[in-house]
Amino acid sequence: MNSTHVVGIGALILTGIFYFQLEGLPSVAQRLPGLLIWIVAILAILMLVEEAVKKRRLRKVTQTVEDDAPLPPINWKVAISFSVALVVYVALIPVVGYIITTIIFMAGVLLFSQTIRARSAVLISVGLTAFVWVVFIWALGLPVPLIPWLN
Repeated sequence: MNSTHVVGIGALILTGIFYFQLEGLPSVAQRLPGLLIWIVAILAILMLVEEAVKKRRLRKVTQTVEDDAPLPPINWKVAISFSVALVVYVALIPVVGYIITTIIFMAGVLLFSQTIRARSAVLISVGLTAFVWVVFIWALGLPVPLIPWLN
């Protein structure tokens, strides 16, 4: 099992959890989140299928399982850190609010991954948070705790 398997299985588990959480919403409010849940679930399944196809192709080329290249190990430090950050993020939204929590979470994850510079991480976090705010809160009018202590 490699990290793609862990991410795919984790995404399927989360989509199942989020799908059952839709039950309390009105049917109109369920449409977009439900669609997004199905899209993520399909993409997770495609990730798992792609890994299976890669492994099968590799077996055909080498004709033996023993000659397969070893899969890269799972970086448990990153997986556990990200999982803890995600739980803290969800727990802090009702307390601190969506805007501040989301910007800090996304910037932190991007900085922790060390794939982009700090300035880019902050700009991407602010931009994506603003985009989500426009779509879900301003356009759709969904009740999201933006900054709870101001209400």
